[in-house]
Amino acid sequence: MKRPLGFGLPFLLIGALGCAAPEPSSLGPRLQALLDSTLAASPRVPGLILRVEAPGLGLSWSGAVGMFDRATGEKLLPEHTVRMASNTKTYIATTVLRLVEQGKVDLNGPIAKYLSAESLRDLSRGGYDPDAITVRMLLRHTSGIFDYAMSPQFANAVATGFGHRWTRAEQLAFAVDSGKPLGKPDEIYSYSDTGYILLGEIIERVSGQPMGQAVREQIGFAKHGIQATYFETLDSVPAGTPKRAHQYLDSVDSYTLDASHDLYGGGGLVSNLENMARFYRKLVRGELFEKKETLEAMLEPSAQSIAAGGAGYGMGIGRGKVGETTCYGHSGFWGTTVRHCPTIDLTVAAAMNRSPDSTGTMIQLATAAIRLVQAEMAAPQ
Repeated sequence: MKRPLGFGLPFLLIGALGCAAPEPSSLGPRLQALLDSTLAASPRVPGLILRVEAPGLGLSWSGAVGMFDRATGEKLLPEHTVRMASNTKTYIATTVLRLVEQGKVDLNGPIAKYLSAESLRDLSRGGYDPDAITVRMLLRHTSGIFDYAMSPQFANAVATGFGHRWTRAEQLAFAVDSGKPLGKPDEIYSYSDTGYILLGEIIERVSGQPMGQAVREQIGFAKHGIQATYFETLDSVPAGTPKRAHQYLDSVDSYTLDASHDLYGGGGLVSNLENMARFYRKLVRGELFEKKETLEAMLEPSAQSIAAGGAGYGMGIGRGKVGETTCYGHSGFWGTTVRHCPTIDLTVAAAMNRSPDSTGTMIQLATAAIRLVQAEMAAPQ
């Protein structure tokens, strides 16, 4: 049910712009026209949302087109929330790195030090050595652990059991029983939701808190104005949070699909694009860590991910370029993508409520939006 970043697809995208200018009168309408034309060219997509933050232009813009719910025809709005799927990994990695800063987790320490006896038994049964796999390897997807979420057997089990309540232990056992180790520890890059549900367990065991509470407190949701973001069914829905949009698996409405299919660290968060853009901007600007070295380590792509193709993946976050501009972010299976480009202080978040996105519609939308903003930034003032 998951896909990696997709940085090999056409990538999206105040630096030194001086004083903020008023919002260009034509940019908002052009972004809206982009949304309209993208939806018109994608007849199988119910709706699209786009968020663009460009402080150097005085721009903070949101737009939406299409349907919130096919059955009722209700209109999709910019503030609606969505399941963000693998975008959750960036929040999990940030939480783990906050615990590293506090001396509670050792990046280079073996995961055997942090996991339950039950999880260790399952890993050993699957041919893995928990003493040879480190926390850093889980964060970078270089552990060699098979990804249960990418197996056809898991996808079929989810599709035929919408109401089934999965547990983390059940998904780990599924990974062990459905596939073999993909390589030796730190040998190759191989995207793994299994690794991130193990990180979710580490967060709980080290912090002594439920995962949702630990993520919320370590990142500082309240402090940073991340108010409409929560783990579905694990957390209470924050007061005032907008409704969650219907998201479709091809033509099937996944609204009633039990959140536990993708909940324990590889995915699980619900949010809206304003909150998502806020989080990624603050993260990449260094506002969520105590030490700049922590962010540098997070953003640095592993040699294994570069060898696998593309611009590389760090710890819970990927890297890509539009022209000469480097941007960082993540994407999620249910149709979300966020990128922050630090040298021009530009953040773009996009969502579509249909998966799989086999044609790269959402990334192409975000790419086009960034190019519009880039052109505005380059225009004579």
